[in-house]
Amino acid sequence: MPSNNAPSTSPVLIVGAGPAGLVTALTLLKNGVPVRIIQKDAEYHIGQRGPGIQPRSMELYNYLGVLPDLMEAGQTLKRRCAYEMPGGIKPAKIFDLIPYAEPTPAIPYRNGILMGQAHYEEILRSHLAKNGVFVELNTELVGFEQTEDKVTAHIVKRIAGEEIHETAVTEWMIGADGGKSVVRKQLGLTFLGVTKEHDRIIVGDIEVKGLSMEYWHSWGHAPAAFVDLRPTEYENVFALLTYTPAGLDPLLQSHDALVTYLKETTNRTDIEFGKTTWLSEYRPNIRMVNKFGEGRVYVVGDAAHVHSPAGGQGMNSSVQDAFNLGWKLSLVYKGVANTSLLDTYTEERLPVIAEMLGRTSALFEEKKAARANNFKDAKAHPKVFHQLGVNCRWSSIVVDEQPGAAAAKTVEASGAYLDLEDTPTILYAGDRAPDAPGLVRVGGDANETTSLFKTFDCTRHTALLFTSSLGNLEPVLEALKICPAGFMQTVAILPQASETPAKIGGVDLTMVDKDGHASAGYPPAAKGYPIVLVRPDGTVGAVVRDAEGVKQYLEGVFAA
Repeated sequence: MPSNNAPSTSPVLIVGAGPAGLVTALTLLKNGVPVRIIQKDAEYHIGQRGPGIQPRSMELYNYLGVLPDLMEAGQTLKRRCAYEMPGGIKPAKIFDLIPYAEPTPAIPYRNGILMGQAHYEEILRSHLAKNGVFVELNTELVGFEQTEDKVTAHIVKRIAGEEIHETAVTEWMIGADGGKSVVRKQLGLTFLGVTKEHDRIIVGDIEVKGLSMEYWHSWGHAPAAFVDLRPTEYENVFALLTYTPAGLDPLLQSHDALVTYLKETTNRTDIEFGKTTWLSEYRPNIRMVNKFGEGRVYVVGDAAHVHSPAGGQGMNSSVQDAFNLGWKLSLVYKGVANTSLLDTYTEERLPVIAEMLGRTSALFEEKKAARANNFKDAKAHPKVFHQLGVNCRWSSIVVDEQPGAAAAKTVEASGAYLDLEDTPTILYAGDRAPDAPGLVRVGGDANETTSLFKTFDCTRHTALLFTSSLGNLEPVLEALKICPAGFMQTVAILPQASETPAKIGGVDLTMVDKDGHASAGYPPAAKGYPIVLVRPDGTVGAVVRDAEGVKQYLEGVFAA
């Protein structure tokens, strides 16, 4: 039992290499924070698992530089086809679970993509590798202690049948180690909720021939046996979801029994069922922590919350956890923010997760009821599940001087999950920052346009200064100096009608709102609130009138 007591060379130890851990690692690396990421399993995850990438996650991946790879490898959600039974051939109903939505200037990604979690994680690992970081497999956290200035982690590495015990010292630790999280349990966080034993199902991936990959196929009626087969990004491979009141164990234990059951339940003899690449029992858990961390140790993703699979919110909520914690931890690590900034991670995410659990649980029951009558009354998913209206208006660090902001600054008043896609006239601090294409950079090619999403940066704040109603810039630029150098970029937005635009001194970028999308997407600017500060996670941090509002926000985020 060899031991290694050499200190960790990375200031942040991430435990768990699923989506939450990988996105946390990549966010920190983009911000110049070295990380170490460990995974107790001997091999990487396989299978589809949580395949949906929602529009808000796509925006965040855009900031990380990962989105092009995901869009190239992913696919759109297929229409669902429920079959008449018996027979299993004639469609009873064909419908869109999530109807296509036309992109807008403010929302360029309105339609999510599907990709198996294993494939998705592989892409994220490739981006970590570009930063010189690799997941350490066969490496398990077995315990830890923390003090005011460090975390001591006890790790076991398993190599060729031998256990190597390591004591690693790190400044911060993040538990991304799933629903059975060792980090959460030892940290003493509660994980209250329910496990729905009566809703046990089988999930997995199976090779299928003789079935169109243009539809998501459904046979059967709950609470009787049913089979769902959703096409994946791989030819003739379908994601399987099934249930039978006769019992799941025989199907998990025998491939022949599974194939016989699938043929009987679908009534289809023309379909050829091949091998399964993975198969597992799943039972919905609806649970969440009481807080997202303590001291120098935090949790993200399934280590902090688990829920029903309805609505495709789990992995996407994990991405937002990672982004929220990542930019704040990077500021604290670099000494430009106080550790109290990390308290806002719980403050901003806990209400969102609480509402998400309620919404997904309700959707799960709605889908069960729809399946019971063969989807005759099935409805499309509400647009709130795109997560574009997820907000933190109540946060103690956001600043909004608009007249209606005070009334919206509570969870109860505004809600954590909103449908803001069709209400472009509303923008409060704590909301997602919209895109705006058609911007022309002064001093550049007049025929070349850019957008805010190409301007926002996951490593620094962005100050949008709408000059048409701002007046004297000098006091604002002076106030922005409260922000340490390198952590803020300033962007002056000139109005659409600017005939002879000139670069404004003292700002990083001067742009003309050639198509008017910036003024349309940021309506407070025309109402006397021309300064919008956008955080590194693409959230509006402040909507203010003048330099005093700028100071109030910056003093709440950055250390004095």
